[in-house]
Amino acid sequence: MSQPKVVISSTARDLPEHRKEVMDACLRQGMFPVMMEHLPASDSEAVAVSLKLVDEADIYVGVFAHRYGYVPKENNPRRISITEMEYERAIERKIPRLIFLMDKAHAITIDAVEQGEGALKLGELKKRLETERVVNYFNSPTDLRAHVINSLSQHREPDLSAFHYVSNIPAPPEAFIAHPYTLLQTHRLVGRQPELNLLTNWVTRERERIYQAHILNVVAIGGLGKSALTWKWFTDIAPQEMKPLAGRMWWSFYESDATFENFVTRALAYVSRLPLDEVQQIPAPEREAQLLTALDREPFLFVLDGLERILIAYARMDAAHLSDDDYDRQTANFVANVYGLPASAAQSFTGEHRLRKTADPRAGSFLRKLSAVRAARILVSTRLYPTDLQSLTGDPLPGSSAIFLTGLADDDALELWRSFGVTGGRDLLLPLFNRVGNHPLLIQALASEVARYRAAPGDFDIWQRNHPDFDPFSLPLVQVKTHVLEFALRGLDDTARQTLQVIAAFRMPARYDTLAALLIGEVKACADERELDDVLTELEDRGLVGWDKRANRYDLHPIVRGVVWGNLGKDTRRGVYTDLRMHFEALPQSDEWQKFTSLEDLTPSIELYNTLIGLERYDDAYEVFVERLSKPMLYRLSANRQQVELLEMLFPDGKDKLSNTENLAYVLNALGLVYKLSGQPKRGAPLLFRANTIYAALNRTKSQGTALHNLSEAHRQSGQLFESEAMARRVLLLTRELESNFSEAVILQLLGVILATSAKTDIADLAFRRAVKLFTSEHQQQWVGYTNAKQAQRLLWMGDLSTADYLAERAYTLSQEPYMYLAGFIQALCLRGRIALRQGDKSKSDAFLHEAVTRARSVNLVEEELSALVALAELRRQEGNRKAARDFLDDLWELAERGPYPLFHADACNVLAQIERDEDNQEKAAEAAVRAYELAWCDGPPFAYHWGMVKAGKHLRELGAGVPSLPPFDPSKFDRMPEVEIDLDDEFHIGTTAA
Repeated sequence: MSQPKVVISSTARDLPEHRKEVMDACLRQGMFPVMMEHLPASDSEAVAVSLKLVDEADIYVGVFAHRYGYVPKENNPRRISITEMEYERAIERKIPRLIFLMDKAHAITIDAVEQGEGALKLGELKKRLETERVVNYFNSPTDLRAHVINSLSQHREPDLSAFHYVSNIPAPPEAFIAHPYTLLQTHRLVGRQPELNLLTNWVTRERERIYQAHILNVVAIGGLGKSALTWKWFTDIAPQEMKPLAGRMWWSFYESDATFENFVTRALAYVSRLPLDEVQQIPAPEREAQLLTALDREPFLFVLDGLERILIAYARMDAAHLSDDDYDRQTANFVANVYGLPASAAQSFTGEHRLRKTADPRAGSFLRKLSAVRAARILVSTRLYPTDLQSLTGDPLPGSSAIFLTGLADDDALELWRSFGVTGGRDLLLPLFNRVGNHPLLIQALASEVARYRAAPGDFDIWQRNHPDFDPFSLPLVQVKTHVLEFALRGLDDTARQTLQVIAAFRMPARYDTLAALLIGEVKACADERELDDVLTELEDRGLVGWDKRANRYDLHPIVRGVVWGNLGKDTRRGVYTDLRMHFEALPQSDEWQKFTSLEDLTPSIELYNTLIGLERYDDAYEVFVERLSKPMLYRLSANRQQVELLEMLFPDGKDKLSNTENLAYVLNALGLVYKLSGQPKRGAPLLFRANTIYAALNRTKSQGTALHNLSEAHRQSGQLFESEAMARRVLLLTRELESNFSEAVILQLLGVILATSAKTDIADLAFRRAVKLFTSEHQQQWVGYTNAKQAQRLLWMGDLSTADYLAERAYTLSQEPYMYLAGFIQALCLRGRIALRQGDKSKSDAFLHEAVTRARSVNLVEEELSALVALAELRRQEGNRKAARDFLDDLWELAERGPYPLFHADACNVLAQIERDEDNQEKAAEAAVRAYELAWCDGPPFAYHWGMVKAGKHLRELGAGVPSLPPFDPSKFDRMPEVEIDLDDEFHIGTTAA
């Protein structure tokens, strides 16, 4: 079900702090608050808008104190207020109505100018409400919040589905805030004046070269306030400084529907003033072009918040849990010559810098083009600087620049400290702040602890005197943050400590419903939801817990997590894990894994698995993986990277912990398989070989065949074509001993691929046809589609585009029935794009290939990513955009070498050879063609990648260069190839084209 919307009704000028508490109470309950802060100036329009909000709401909350606006008589013969109209509409709709009145003893005095008919009408409404549905009286913002929490909890339904909220698109110059920003953890932004000034100079001093970038990235680790900074500037400063301004747009990629495509579509609807449904009919490339043209022509301001969510790095489960410093190194998150980056920072742009590329190449291309617009300004907040906006030397591309946020300025750090009412002299505090890099989280956490110190609240001198072991200056720098946080945690009561410990035990951010189930009860940490809200609020105020208000999930900064969990004794950890295990084991499990759409559907099972690992119950964790995780992660979601992470947990310190040898073989095979799928076939091969050895010793023929099948595929990917074919033939013999039609069909389709690769096309055709026959007899239509795709690849190599197109389209359809087999769907997408390219339909090819590479990257399906990248490079070459073609090739070199994937590597070198020929670089073209020939050689004909070798040879002949002399295939180095009949029934004949 969708997330309930709660309309908060009161006059907009009343009780701003109270209204914020009501908003947070709604978010805490997993409900979306609809505020009436920005009603139109016109009375009639204001009435229409406010009533529309009530019509869309699921719950009505009324908060009343004193002011009481009403619509003038000419628009409102009954002389009732907008507030009362809203209330009456809620009655008509029969939705729950929760009313809160300020206690008379704490009521705000009404100014003389406010008295009169408005005050009289408020009194009449209060009398009416008191006789109908008053829930409670409140005397302060926190008291009101507590009442709202308790009242809304009666209407909260656990495990609500993900929710996103996108505002209606207004007409410019009215600001288009697509996703209301709700994540400010403090009531105001503390400090950051230099950065705010820099942003202002960026839009007002364009003539100065330093400010000529039209796309500016604010880059920072979590907790430094990048979104708060950009929101403050966007809402309060930019409208005053950017004049004339055609319009402003705020878009957050944190939202569940905030894809790149949706951004382009809604942004174009906004700037063009066209209806959204009309814009959606425009082809995607044309939408992008029109948006870029508009931004090049008119002075719009766009803010793209949370851009890291469209980068490859954030496709993994635990990205939020990685140490910020480690993740910076892992992603080479440095940019030369930009604001805020220390001169000593390592200028490394190799290794995992690809993690900072956009998952959708179109988004990366769009960002590069966006940096060239002249009229508009684009402000980005992001955890990672996009590689697509960076040159090979590490500098920002022309038209782009970056601000790397570091700790607060000294004066701002002091202001933050003193905002907690804590004492301390500047000379004493600044060396301490500087020691932790003026990190706001650490300053806030320590200040909050001192402010709550029972012996002398807020007195830092006394606190420090009573904690003589607090000495961050005597420790190595790497230990300082941990040391400060350990002291910041000392004043927590048992309830807060237990809450932190539970959140720290989760692998993924914890949902509110889960925390409520674990922490509320007679013998648990909290008595009710009001108490849980209090403790979560305290932990948020201390800076120890991060609250994602949009998703209503809770997480810890990696530093906090490390300190909290690291300081727990083994028995305490076991107790926390035991509670989590009991909770997740009791949850109902769905057997319909085919209906899962994301990893969030697997959260309870993943957390149970993680808990069992923490309890060192590895055999039980294995059972959870097999029964609850393996099938949906492999077949439905293709969550290869996440499977690697989970399976590696069964080998702490590199040692296996399973007590059952056959179960160990299963895990070795599963881990080897996902290594192979996620771009590391060479790494997976030894694990698959070990699994096969165990299965053979146990005489588990079927399981042995599975391991050998996966090993054969790993050998094919890495260019060991003889071993790959020999192993596939062995598996075929094994499956026939078992008389399993399905198993025989699976290995036949792989054998067909291997044979087709080496141009043994007729016998490959026979293998594919028998596989289709057997899959059909077993009613395995998705596997029929998967085999159709492999057959389409053979026909594409041979040049039979018509039949290949038919089979690829059929594979595309069958991959989605009865549920989407994601890997098969991505394969079919890629094939359709490559076939369309050969047919000359560049628009169709572009659409299919971009979707294929985006989806492949999101699940780390490297083979299909490489295939799509090669095709995209060739597409751009044919379009005459050789720079873009080279960019796509640059994306794949490292992946192809790491695998290794010599077949795709050869294809890429052949495309590069043609690019060099197009540019009349004969020598470089010959070098690329020689490299392609060498890569395609593999074991030597007849166990070579025939199609890549032929294409490379053609390049070399036309360039007047000879093919390299390579060692021929040497059968003495290999065991004898097993003999096996492909089609035992001999019902299908070579050369037929039926599917």
